[in-house]
Amino acid sequence: MRIVSVALMLAGILSRSASAAPTACELIPAAEMSAVLGGVVAAVADDRAGQTKCTYEPPGAEIGGVYAEVQLSWGDGVAGMKGAGAMEPQLGPVMSRLAGLGDQATSVGPMILIRRGSDLITLVISGVPDSTSTARRIYGLLDARLPRARAP
Repeated sequence: MRIVSVALMLAGILSRSASAAPTACELIPAAEMSAVLGGVVAAVADDRAGQTKCTYEPPGAEIGGVYAEVQLSWGDGVAGMKGAGAMEPQLGPVMSRLAGLGDQATSVGPMILIRRGSDLITLVISGVPDSTSTARRIYGLLDARLPRARAP
């Protein structure tokens, strides 16, 4: 009986800590992302076990408008960057390393992968004049609002 009690207590602690993780849409609300992107956007959440994603696009999904996706994958930083590195021989011409974003960052076309401690942040940005500076602003907001990064 004691083992069952301990297991239930641990399960409760783990579920509380997992549910306490902020969601992407909570970290950057639609109004704030609208200011970053320079156009009005609505936020749509897609949260799953181990990751949170928020898609920002104009109401009515105007074609050619501003657009952003912010996805945080808890604990996937090292694996995500290794995967990007493995694709470099095939995607080299559309890949570039980005200094000053998190612990490690690379872009693959419109997608930017950022390792922050043990976590992976994926940004997809379009419809803005300079996606790299926009990514830096978005990352700055996330970095200021997320708990201190854990080492991988």
